[in-house]
Amino acid sequence: MIVPSQWWEGQVEYDDGAKNIPVDTLLARAVVAFQPWKNIEVGGRVGFGTTDADPSLEDGSGATDLEAYGKYYFGNGVDKADFTAGAVLTVPTGDDSVGLGYNAFAVQGFGAVRYRLDKAVIGGHVGVRFNGDGDLLGFPLDGKTSFELGVAALVPMGSAFSFVGEAQIETERFDGADEAADLLVGANWKAFGRGMIRGAFGIGLTDSSPNFRAIVGYAYTF
Repeated sequence: MIVPSQWWEGQVEYDDGAKNIPVDTLLARAVVAFQPWKNIEVGGRVGFGTTDADPSLEDGSGATDLEAYGKYYFGNGVDKADFTAGAVLTVPTGDDSVGLGYNAFAVQGFGAVRYRLDKAVIGGHVGVRFNGDGDLLGFPLDGKTSFELGVAALVPMGSAFSFVGEAQIETERFDGADEAADLLVGANWKAFGRGMIRGAFGIGLTDSSPNFRAIVGYAYTF
């Protein structure tokens, strides 16, 4: 739950537009994480994307929102369990006019737990996000306080390959929007020394989530 020293990752993601937000999105993102001090991790992600929207809406290319985070590892509170807590800051660097951001600052606090079983690792997290007022595709947004809950599992299939799965739900971030719920399944393959190829496919369970998404990335740790 804390990177050994550094984590660098490049990702490509395709999102098929949600019913409430009919915008298909292709993203290229960079993800970084560092452990500057013992038990403390900081990092973030930002990228560039292009959108294909309903004819009545504007589409185009531009930057995505920037997310920066910090978290603290509390260690083993009980046998086989690890605990972390932290915060995420979203900076509205994305182009909201083409659906690549919300033009709104947001701050989220979260807590997470991971428990090691004999043949799997399971985990969960809870969070609360304070969303500022913003804009999307030319429409004003009234920010709300949203709550998030997620569960995940990792199943190793040997030393180099593992399956992963995650389910997550977040209550409405903006007035009049629906909650967002997603189910994601994927795999990690340790390749090329300290590198890892990661792929996942997700489906949206609510009208505010993408109908489906596909993600592929390459991460390098040291």
